[in-house]
Amino acid sequence: MDYAEHSTARRLLENEPQALSEVIRWISTTLTSPRFWSLREEWPDLVQEALARVVESLQQGRFDASRDFRVYVQGIVRHVSLQALARLVASARIPEEVPAHQKPPVDPEGAAISGQLVRRVLDLASEECRELMRLYFIEARSYEELAASCALPVGTIKSRLFRCLESAHEALRAGVFRRRVKEKA
Repeated sequence: MDYAEHSTARRLLENEPQALSEVIRWISTTLTSPRFWSLREEWPDLVQEALARVVESLQQGRFDASRDFRVYVQGIVRHVSLQALARLVASARIPEEVPAHQKPPVDPEGAAISGQLVRRVLDLASEECRELMRLYFIEARSYEELAASCALPVGTIKSRLFRCLESAHEALRAGVFRRRVKEKA
């Protein structure tokens, strides 16, 4: 594909340092967003991988010159970063058949506190919220499964779950505040 003479895409293909610097700045800005902070140790490699993909894409003519090149580059960076996140998550999983001495230690006190907190949140929730939170968090059902079982759009399920969690958060905060006021009295 033929790119405009003074476009960043063409200048990058011609190895112009200023264009290279500009594209690396776009890549770095996207990589250093909070969304990809957990990848910070891999940033140098990810910059190189994203840059290589951008150049390869330009050489193969996959970039439509009528689009914004910066947005195109950022899309490639997000794709590369999401792949890296997926690899990171996959490598952090503990296989089912790990010997007991290699599994992370179970904190009985932490597990008991978490269980009490979950019971308290479910007690404070409305019936609809209680059921939705139970299905999502305890039974680990996906948004799609919940939407299908409730005959609602996925977006509605997400917003209801968000409102339920906000309501539970406020109820817990109010309970803690009331307890502190009683203790001071």
